[in-house]
Amino acid sequence: MAKEILLEQAQALRDELEKASNVDTEKSYLVGSLLSEIVLHASSDVPDEKASDKKEPAKKYSDSLRSQVVHFETDHPKIAGMIESLATMLSNLGI
Repeated sequence: MAKEILLEQAQALRDELEKASNVDTEKSYLVGSLLSEIVLHASSDVPDEKASDKKEPAKKYSDSLRSQVVHFETDHPKIAGMIESLATMLSNLGI
């Protein structure tokens, strides 16, 4: 259930990025690429082999997403909030 919500939030963020005006193309592409990786990882039914491996993607994805928040805060606060929310969910799910 939580992964389904994660996937829904990722799609909502992608939709918001697509319809937003004045978004830096490079930053939008970077967030879009991160979203693709997150969706691929969350959709995978293959279990991780080690518990320590489970923590690495969450750190990588959540840190990468959070580093993008600053680029959207001023001109696109809704997108910044969506990115932060998704990063927090990733951390909480441990993926």
